[in-house]
Amino acid sequence: MSTTAITVVHSSGVFTHNVTWCTCPGSYDQQHLQLLRTGLFPASTTKAQDCIHLRTMSFFEKLRRLTNNAFMYTVPDRYRELMRVSRLWRDLKNRKWFGFGHDRETQPGPGNLALFCPSCPQPGINMPSQWEEKWLVMKRFVVDGNFTAQHMNMQQPKLDIYLSDGLGYMVTEAEYQAHLTSATESRERSACSNHRAVNAANMNRSNLRATGVGATACARHGCFVPHSIVDFQKGER
Repeated sequence: MSTTAITVVHSSGVFTHNVTWCTCPGSYDQQHLQLLRTGLFPASTTKAQDCIHLRTMSFFEKLRRLTNNAFMYTVPDRYRELMRVSRLWRDLKNRKWFGFGHDRETQPGPGNLALFCPSCPQPGINMPSQWEEKWLVMKRFVVDGNFTAQHMNMQQPKLDIYLSDGLGYMVTEAEYQAHLTSATESRERSACSNHRAVNAANMNRSNLRATGVGATACARHGCFVPHSIVDFQKGER
């Protein structure tokens, strides 16, 4: 029997245990699947060395002090693995909540992992599909933006891995970048001596990946529309 030393991040502390893998007939051959069956989320599916208990989505520093309050720095630092596993776990739970779990062949499409306003009229969902006076139940939208939500360029953008690109409220990144590349830019000139909004839009901000964010929401209740939020590139444009 093969034995592996594994660091387990549990709600009661951080521990290192020798794990003997099950080789019984009918058991899973993959080690990460055996860990999942016992309620432990592996940090890697190819090399099982660290795993996080599913109930452990708390502060890691507290767990280190709970393990050894006198010499907390002797406890293995698995904060990066905890953050990676918690992000994967949230994505899996989100897909399950929207009906895309349990190895279904149907993959989520744009905006399928986001909720639209439950109060707005949606034929076939919260109202009959055939409605005589359609003008009474028309959807009304508003568009607005936050022009101070700036995001700086990443030093290593390749490390930013998308788990649900375009499946929630944000638009698909590749299609949006392709649209920006093909769009024609028109530089606006202000007739005022010092128009702040126009001047801010014409400023050179090469160090910023996004200068703001714009969204579409229902006019009645203010709920965001799935697959409609974009990043601004230059001020209010």
